[in-house]
Amino acid sequence: MDHIKLNLVVESITGKHELTFPVRRLICAGWAGKDKKALQAHIDELAKHGVPAPTRTPIYLNFSPYLVTTSDAIDVVTGESSGEVEYVIIKEGDRTYIGVGSDQTDRGFEKFSIPASKQMYAKIMAPVVWPYQEIKDHWNQIVIRSWTTSGGKRMLYQEDALATILDVEALLEQLPKDDGLPTDGLVLFSGTVVTKMGLVYGEGFDFEMEDPVLGRQIRHGYHVRVLPQYL
Repeated sequence: MDHIKLNLVVESITGKHELTFPVRRLICAGWAGKDKKALQAHIDELAKHGVPAPTRTPIYLNFSPYLVTTSDAIDVVTGESSGEVEYVIIKEGDRTYIGVGSDQTDRGFEKFSIPASKQMYAKIMAPVVWPYQEIKDHWNQIVIRSWTTSGGKRMLYQEDALATILDVEALLEQLPKDDGLPTDGLVLFSGTVVTKMGLVYGEGFDFEMEDPVLGRQIRHGYHVRVLPQYL
């Protein structure tokens, strides 16, 4: 399959520059929490919606590269979808960048097929990334957050430190090998953190990654439009 290109901005301590990144492989990891109690809480949270528990942790799901976007609006086909904030690994050769994104998922269909429920919708990234080497030494202090807007009300939905999720080296090391799929041009969504109030469906989703050591944030958000269906 032909790759797509993401137009990104690398924000470094030395300045900013544009990056055109060829996406040859898209992976969404899941159930990647370090804390076993928190991990089980997320599994239990999804089980309430009929989503089966995994047979392994973490899981790695391969999706079509064209799903990755930095858009601020997406279309869905039902009212039962939601986003989830995740850190994102961008890797090409020896260059590794870290961004933040949302894995929009159809929760109604997730109980039948987790891969299909995620292939249905775009994987949204903020258009700004940081060089991994600049944040590696204080990785555990970086925080990801999300807000959902439902019925016009905006609510803090998720908030946790990256210390709670498997780090870059762990996710890349445990990635299954020898399946013939490329490892360069990789966009890997890390898996998410537990929500504050269970799953919420809404018309908007905002997310950010904050680096309190270097005093910077990456922020992005998108509107969700439910397309009418005439069956």
